[in-house]
Amino acid sequence: MTGVLEPFGWSYPELLGIWILTTFLGCMITSFIMTHISKMDLSSDPVYQERLKEGLVRPPVGLQDMKITSSAKLSVWIFLTGVLCVVFYASAISPAVGLIKPVIVPRDAAIMSLMLAVGALITILCKVKLGNTAGTSIFKSGMVACICVLGVAWFGDTFVSDHTKEIKDFASQTISLYPTLLAVVFFLAAMLLYSQAATAKAITPTVVAALGITAASPDNSYMLVACFAAVSALFVLPTYPTLLGAVQMDDTGTTHIGKWVFNHSFFIPGVLAIFFSVALGFAVCGLV
Repeated sequence: MTGVLEPFGWSYPELLGIWILTTFLGCMITSFIMTHISKMDLSSDPVYQERLKEGLVRPPVGLQDMKITSSAKLSVWIFLTGVLCVVFYASAISPAVGLIKPVIVPRDAAIMSLMLAVGALITILCKVKLGNTAGTSIFKSGMVACICVLGVAWFGDTFVSDHTKEIKDFASQTISLYPTLLAVVFFLAAMLLYSQAATAKAITPTVVAALGITAASPDNSYMLVACFAAVSALFVLPTYPTLLGAVQMDDTGTTHIGKWVFNHSFFIPGVLAIFFSVALGFAVCGLV
């Protein structure tokens, strides 16, 4: 998306600032609402109480003193340094900034390389005992989630991949006729394509043509910036790997997929977060 928007006068740091701000505020507003409309107290949750009774989870022990080792602190600093390096590099190769020319390593490849290097540094410098990794609860839950991904997520992806052309054609036709439905089309397309990048690449060219956006006339490009958060609707169908991993890792049982598939723990907060993020996106773009 940044590659499309930068020729219209939007710099990478500017886009990053808008999206981080609006997404953060959208998530905070959603969290506030969900805290007041949902039962957050585990003592009144029947699923958790049943699991507690059966011995599937340990009872809470309250606040405990935890000693944070120097290796743990170092690992956090290494990770944060890696994140800052990613942001700096992505900004430096932006045409609007132009600190690095020519660009030899594209943004996506740089992100993967830098974060793999971060993982290697943490393993070496923090003296991680790799032999103990397989015995941790996170690793076990992650492996179970991988099995779910190979089953549920792969099945869903296979079905959608066979109908990708129809999904893209429908989205493109809708945007051409009703450009104001951009956020809705982004949302529906991301729900089926399972990828923010694939959704943006599939829909954005049609939007640019439908809204008459050019380098000489970039006025309507703000709609793409404001609606970009809607490409994160990967949670609607409960087949996305991250969603399945979250369900598996929550041993309280309160994060679950309901009987009717769509009534899962992520649906309402996810929709609210996207709604507020898009609304805030329009508000911020109006001020820029």
